[in-house]
Amino acid sequence: MSDLHQSLRHMGLPQLLLALIFLCSYGMALGGMLGATGRWRAAGVAASSAIGFGFLTDPWEHAVMMVAFAVIGFGLFLALAWLLARAPEWFLRGEPVETPMASRENLADVGIEADVPVRTPVPATPHRPGFGL
Repeated sequence: MSDLHQSLRHMGLPQLLLALIFLCSYGMALGGMLGATGRWRAAGVAASSAIGFGFLTDPWEHAVMMVAFAVIGFGLFLALAWLLARAPEWFLRGEPVETPMASRENLADVGIEADVPVRTPVPATPHRPGFGL
């Protein structure tokens, strides 16, 4: 592990930038903020920056270990977030947590029309505004 600390101390600006690009694009590839095409592009940027980071790090095995630690860290963070999101359901088993869609479906079964707004469908291709010339 001391060799890994030595590699971290001797990192230059290009290596740090590639590591930052990897972390940001990997997070974007995992998240739901982008569409399918955007997530694929973010995954490609993450993979190419990780490979570039490996080429610039001497020895390259330390770069592989650092990328693996980052992926494991993301996984642990997501697991913790999932556990914290599900914790109220486990502790409040007697009182089910109602979501807006679940309450709308329950009212529809009874026959009562709910005043819950309905989502409007989003077009598959986004409209790209022009320059207005």
